[in-house]
Amino acid sequence: MALGGVAGAAGAKITCTSLTGSAATTVTIGGCTGGNTGGSSVAMNGTLLALGGVVHWVSGSTSTFAAPTLTPTSAKRCADPLGTALKASTVVTADTGDGIKIPGKAKGTVCLARSGAVSIHGVFKIS
Repeated sequence: MALGGVAGAAGAKITCTSLTGSAATTVTIGGCTGGNTGGSSVAMNGTLLALGGVVHWVSGSTSTFAAPTLTPTSAKRCADPLGTALKASTVVTADTGDGIKIPGKAKGTVCLARSGAVSIHGVFKIS
């Protein structure tokens, strides 16, 4: 999430409720409120979830994330309880247009089905 040119009040919070796609191809973050996301991200390479990088929001703003720390957790609440669930936390290193305080933080639980499909368990918070 950049230091200069931030629109909105510093310290904005974004909450997202969906993640769709495949870790092997593309993923989209959706159901987002707060900030200036336009409600979802543009489809992005699925490796961004594991490596970090720039998320382009449909509003035209961007958020940059460092590589996340991933901690295994129970997948019993995921769509595929035999898949993998990972608690993810990362640092927001830059933001343009969303008002995220830099450095910011992001966290949530990502579910990875055996098919490769990804989803969020609960919500993903960016602040």
